Amino acid sequence: MKVRPHYILFSLIFSSSFGQNLVQNGSFEDFVSCPVKMSNLNKDAEHWSAPTLGTTDYFNECSRTKLGVPMNFKGKQEPYEGAAYAGLYLFAPRDYREYIQVPLSETLEKGSRYRLTLFISLSEKSDGAVMDMGAVFSEKPLSVHTKRTLSQGELSNAAAQTTHIKQFPIVGYYQDKKNWMGLTFDIVAKGFESHLILGNFKSNAGTSYLDSRNPSKNTEGYAYYYLDDISLTYLGPEYKTDEVYVLNQVNFNFDRFDLQPKAEQSLQDVYDYLKKHPNLKVAISGHTDDLGSDEYNNLLSRERASTVAQYLINLGLDKNRITSKGYGDSKPLDTARTDEARRKNRRVEFVMTKFEDENP
Repeated sequence: MKVRPHYILFSLIFSSSFGQNLVQNGSFEDFVSCPVKMSNLNKDAEHWSAPTLGTTDYFNECSRTKLGVPMNFKGKQEPYEGAAYAGLYLFAPRDYREYIQVPLSETLEKGSRYRLTLFISLSEKSDGAVMDMGAVFSEKPLSVHTKRTLSQGELSNAAAQTTHIKQFPIVGYYQDKKNWMGLTFDIVAKGFESHLILGNFKSNAGTSYLDSRNPSKNTEGYAYYYLDDISLTYLGPEYKTDEVYVLNQVNFNFDRFDLQPKAEQSLQDVYDYLKKHPNLKVAISGHTDDLGSDEYNNLLSRERASTVAQYLINLGLDKNRITSKGYGDSKPLDTARTDEARRKNRRVEFVMTKFEDENP
């Protein structure tokens, strides 16, 4: 059975964050003061802070105290890059936890995909290792009056809107005390995220903990980690099948069907998504404003749809995965007789659908 498209209009706006790291001071190189005392992240590291009463640390090679690099009060570790990093407990007795938060350089775009990456290394003086590390995004900085686990319940009661806790994929215990281990996951933004919070959001009972001490000890141990080179980068929109998307960066000048330079990134996003999802095909539709004859507008709208389709084909899309059609001025977005309304109506839309099973 052929699936009829469910028409919901979405605006796709090119993100200025494409290829840029949205985490400010992600490698911890910028600092207000050279570290002197422990529990100093809020004071010394530019942009970074602790969202709870947990006392997260900041290390820099400029320090002549126990907060230096590579030697410090938790052992020896060279930075992943640069001359600084942060340090925090991901596991400690009585559910004590430390977290780290930072404002993003811009609020995330609803429906767009982003990739979060960081590097982690276990300190030499840790008693054990964990495999639990998570992230939360919020609309504004968090300030939670607790030294213990920042649970989903605590987040729900916070004054700021937050996402659900997202765990990094489990790849084994983070037990390397010499090298840095990379962690990464992708998210689809809800559109309010402007701050990032990192840490272990699980209680001791819920955390996978590997104790490297004498097994006969019954006391809870510590797992202290260094963090460095944290980044969040834009990947592109997340498209849904059978929904209509308006390519706002593919508006046309009056009586023209040539693409504007700013349209290239929007179309690259569409191509990249189709390339990653070979089970999808795309239908392109062209539209005009109400000026001109029906015959001419039908021709112009076909040319606009064809221009976009050919651009995607030139990028490498199989021509069998794309169709194009013109609708003239028969499907306006805005029926007002204004220049602004006509500008919006000179557009291209697309719908992605799955290939039909020819042998049901």
